[in-house]
Amino acid sequence: MAATAGVVLPSPAFAQSVSDDALADLQVQKVGDCTNLTITFNTRVQLQGYFPDLAGRELHVRVQPLDSTAIGLGSDSLRTPASVPELRSVSYEGSSAGGPILSLFFTRDTAFKVEAGALPTQLVISLSAPEKAGTCAVSNQALPAGVGAGAGPGQGGAAMAQAPSGSYVINLSSTPGAVPPVSETQAQALTGRVLYETQFERDSQTWHRLRLGFFDSREQADAARKQLLGAYPEAWVVKITPAEREQAITAPLALAGPATAAPTASAPPVAMVGSEADAAETARLIGEAEGAIKDNNSDRAIQLLTNAAQKPENANTARAIELLGLAREKKGQNAHARAQYEEYLRRYPSGEGTDRVRQRLAALDGSGSGGGPLRQASGIAAGGAGKWKWGLRGSVSQFYFRDQGRTSTLTTSSTLGDEVDNSVNVNQLLTTGDVTISGGNDRRMFQIRAAGSYTKNFGTSTSITTIDNGTETQTFRSKPGGGIGSISALYFDYSDNDLNTQLRIGRQTRNSQGVLGRFDGALLGFQANPHLRLNAVAGFPVLSSRQTYVNTDRAFYGASVDFGAKRSPVQFTLYWFDQHARGGFIDRRSVGIESRLLKKNFNAYAMLDYDVKFGQLNLGLLTLNYNFPDTSSLSLTADYRRSPLLTTTNALIGQFDTINSVPFTSLAGLKPFFTDDQIYRMAQDRTLIAKSLTLTYSRPITRKLQLSTDFTLTDTGGTPGTAATAGTPEIQAMPAIGKEYYYGVQLIGSDLLMGSDIYILSGRYADTATARIYTADFNARLPITKSFRLSPRLRYGFRDNKPAGAVANPGTFKQFQPTVRLNYYPIKNSEIEIEFGGNFTRQTMWNSTTSAYDRVNEKGWVLSAGYRLDF
Repeated sequence: MAATAGVVLPSPAFAQSVSDDALADLQVQKVGDCTNLTITFNTRVQLQGYFPDLAGRELHVRVQPLDSTAIGLGSDSLRTPASVPELRSVSYEGSSAGGPILSLFFTRDTAFKVEAGALPTQLVISLSAPEKAGTCAVSNQALPAGVGAGAGPGQGGAAMAQAPSGSYVINLSSTPGAVPPVSETQAQALTGRVLYETQFERDSQTWHRLRLGFFDSREQADAARKQLLGAYPEAWVVKITPAEREQAITAPLALAGPATAAPTASAPPVAMVGSEADAAETARLIGEAEGAIKDNNSDRAIQLLTNAAQKPENANTARAIELLGLAREKKGQNAHARAQYEEYLRRYPSGEGTDRVRQRLAALDGSGSGGGPLRQASGIAAGGAGKWKWGLRGSVSQFYFRDQGRTSTLTTSSTLGDEVDNSVNVNQLLTTGDVTISGGNDRRMFQIRAAGSYTKNFGTSTSITTIDNGTETQTFRSKPGGGIGSISALYFDYSDNDLNTQLRIGRQTRNSQGVLGRFDGALLGFQANPHLRLNAVAGFPVLSSRQTYVNTDRAFYGASVDFGAKRSPVQFTLYWFDQHARGGFIDRRSVGIESRLLKKNFNAYAMLDYDVKFGQLNLGLLTLNYNFPDTSSLSLTADYRRSPLLTTTNALIGQFDTINSVPFTSLAGLKPFFTDDQIYRMAQDRTLIAKSLTLTYSRPITRKLQLSTDFTLTDTGGTPGTAATAGTPEIQAMPAIGKEYYYGVQLIGSDLLMGSDIYILSGRYADTATARIYTADFNARLPITKSFRLSPRLRYGFRDNKPAGAVANPGTFKQFQPTVRLNYYPIKNSEIEIEFGGNFTRQTMWNSTTSAYDRVNEKGWVLSAGYRLDF
């Protein structure tokens, strides 16, 4: 509801600082030329669509937060991974016209596909070069065991008639650098299966994983693993996604074999079948690739050289294959490099580059091609999964915000007169930081993370000029500056895949298993078997990140059980949550269930939280999303919740100690005036019921245009009043708001005037209990150069207040906001952002004393400017 209401009238947007408010984590997995990003939010989200729907240099994903700890209208960003150099930035903007948007910006054209992740807090984004889109854009939703894909290529360049079925693989080795070489004897032991390499990056740690597939069951894979323990003592079994399976089939590793032997003189020459145009295009691609290699952009070079090597055989093909092997070698993909060198020697057994390629291949293989008995894979002892790797990553940002304006109030009352208000409303510098130290290997990992911010307020001022019956009076008020600190994350995390456990201690955020937001405490998880996980949590809730200490007034503990394998299409969780407050009160005691269904084109999530102390349903949530074959999508969200979440602490809302003239800070302070039963009753009285239903539909109109529509219905109840006592005031009843209706339409265009440009035109209408509200928003994102982006935006809002009592027309409010944002990327992992805009409002208000309208006009400007650095 907060997100819906926030886009009704325009409000100034703030820059993309590092805050840990919305975005929590980013993981990368690469197989061949295909990359999967898993982005984790700090709250449950529903995927509502994305644009462009195929490829571009920008990707914008529309999401809807599903938790009341809403990541709101603010902004956040994530550090980009080193293994995806073409990804320039990842940012979240909650104040976008059509609702919150996750944006990814690239340095080159990229194909993508977005799906819901295995957890309701995750999205999975598949990336590839546009020409590889058909191979890489495979659904990440799990397949049942035993289900296999169709035919695919096998090892050593020979096509397999049918890839083995199943979705289980053996992870043979994990190394920080290139995968270890496979000897000819070892290759014989691996024959008949698909051998491939993946790269996994998280928290600045990158691991190269050598994997062998596929198997129909975990038991079958484990039996094969035991036979390979002599060569791969740290091997383990894992279930993979269909996307990884398909990508592995299309990009297997070549096994060592006779290709490394010296060629014979009788090898037939390669026939030149390509045209002069093919030769020219191959030469052009090679030239671009050589430039990319000089710039240390191996990913771009590999993409270009792969295209060049696939052209019909011509005079430049040999050079393309050699350079492709070199680029793979520089990237640390030794197995892929070896395959290219062997392919070169097969095609060109003699010639200018043959000796040079043979020397490079010999250097990769060490002293020879192997042989002899099955031995431990090279590199396992020195740099495999057993050796710890250390890393440091982080982000810092600073943004200055200023908002000042001139407000003219023209009153019809002779006692008030006219007033001109010149004020500085916001004048502050926000400094944020997020640092993680990590260490471990691919089986055991620990990290220490600290994220927080400091807001320096330079002070605000107001100058008021009042004209009353011809007399001018000037007054000046100022508010001194100060500073406010915040801690959004501060924890130690340890995970051990051999022990199947994970422990996190400190300030952290969680929105599952009964925990609904940020807390100070500990979380322990144990994977009892692939289909059962046990979790325990204890700590103290954190109401705001500005709480820089541990508040022990309310303590909680909880336990939960997760059913369903990590890749299973059906998962659900049962939990118990118990929270107590000072004074001997039960603050919250809940049981709940969460369930998740993931299919290829359909996903659903449902949650119920029931408070056994109050005997009330605290939260009910259902989300459904279906993707049609024409790439259109339909999503539905039904939400029933107590607002705020029903806790006994809600009894403090509106309460004030009239004897000492201070607000109550704990439930114990209410005991002299109310019984325990009355306090529990007041907690329910201060908690209203909010219901909402949201329906969203989006579809492509043409290749360059996409249309999105949404409808939201809300029904908000009221609360009863509470009588005064000797030490507390009377609390007035709050009438029910009733049903309110929100409608939205959004038209999105891309590549209309220049390459990779995006235009968003949106309109919204709200029929609320007190007003009818109309808004229009136009936003453009223009990539002027590779390092410079311009984003102009125009927003207009009009509110027509509904009749109130005897007043037929209480008044109107109009607002116009033009802004322009400039983003500049001077070097890798850096960004400079400046946004400047105006704010013009005009308001009429009915004055019942004079039976006429007072008028308030405001002219102002807003500025945000700052930088962000990732390391």
